[in-house]
Amino acid sequence: MIRFGFIRLGMAMLVAEAASGLVIANMAYATSLSSKIVLSQEEYKDEEGLGTELAVEADSDAVEMIKKLKPGQRLPSMILKGLNGNSYDVAATRDKPLVISFWASWCDPCRLEAPMLNELYRKYKHDVDVYGINVTRYDRLEDVQKFSRSLGLQFPILLDEQGTLFERFGGAAFPTHVLVDHHGLVHEIIIGMLSEQELERKIQMLQKKKVSLRS
Repeated sequence: MIRFGFIRLGMAMLVAEAASGLVIANMAYATSLSSKIVLSQEEYKDEEGLGTELAVEADSDAVEMIKKLKPGQRLPSMILKGLNGNSYDVAATRDKPLVISFWASWCDPCRLEAPMLNELYRKYKHDVDVYGINVTRYDRLEDVQKFSRSLGLQFPILLDEQGTLFERFGGAAFPTHVLVDHHGLVHEIIIGMLSEQELERKIQMLQKKKVSLRS
């Protein structure tokens, strides 16, 4: 009986170690995506049919799919604290587009991308707002502060302390970008790192969309 007890204990430890390794592997994969997942307002109509079929096949996921924000929907009103001590309503009325970047301090692609966002913010800050939203549920505040100071980030750093807003956009990986037009409608959701050229092209696209709507 004692020997059998040790065997059961050993098997339990092996299962626990395997599960732990799987979690770590999944986290590493999520932060090092080689290709980006992009869902835009224009493409959503094509994706919607497929999404409906999948929901029928997997009824357990139907409620979750309803909760997720999609291109074409309005950005929800949510008050987030900023590292600067101010509070921000991400859905506040604004006369310019908004670029949101969800990130974590331990995410290497986020660290590579942050200086690019910083430079583009300095260049376009009069025409486009940029929010770096740290998902503090998966981070530590002291590391967030060090990250921001070490890179000299100029755009507002907001804290999604419970990860609530991040989850509304799928909560799949860091970084995740959300492009919002000047009407407050989600234009595009991008999972994965963007180059500086891609980021700038996205910002210019949002600007052109605003100008074309005005005309």
